[in-house]
Amino acid sequence: PLTGLPGNHRTESEIDRRLQSSAHTAVAHVDLDNFKAFNDHYGFLRGDHVIAFASNVLQNAQAGSPDASCFVGHIGGDDFVVVMDTEHVEMFAKHVIEEFDAGILDFYDPEDALRGYVEVPDRRGDRHAFPIVSISLGIATNERRPLSTSLEASQIAAEMKEFAKRTSGSTYEIDRRTE
Repeated sequence: PLTGLPGNHRTESEIDRRLQSSAHTAVAHVDLDNFKAFNDHYGFLRGDHVIAFASNVLQNAQAGSPDASCFVGHIGGDDFVVVMDTEHVEMFAKHVIEEFDAGILDFYDPEDALRGYVEVPDRRGDRHAFPIVSISLGIATNERRPLSTSLEASQIAAEMKEFAKRTSGSTYEIDRRTE
């Protein structure tokens, strides 16, 4: 309801439909890094504004993509899925990162934005610094190896997303393995 984007069922159906058509397909799992700390620090209402912002960034990239069939879904929380032609996915990812990074500081209090982090206490009351929210995209494609189902594509995209998250800041990783 927050983003108005299609949810899990529609997203899974879209991935399966594209994979069955044998079209070159990219599936990107998109996640916000350090979002929980932001939400804990500022509250869920401000967190919802960041989720809506991320949704708008993805929809702007979708609208600007030469792939007219680009699909953006919201699978819950700060997690999104994009399904599109492999030819345009890297340009899409770069556009998302550029726009996200250009606007995310607007959601922070000025002193936190200048400092580059928020401090959030853990369960024991110890304070920890968490960097500015960034965006990570993990991308699976059927360009170099076959993908049979939405589950398989999603598992590979999730794996690539975790790989991308190892790098600080907004980033993307594309699976380029052949097996």
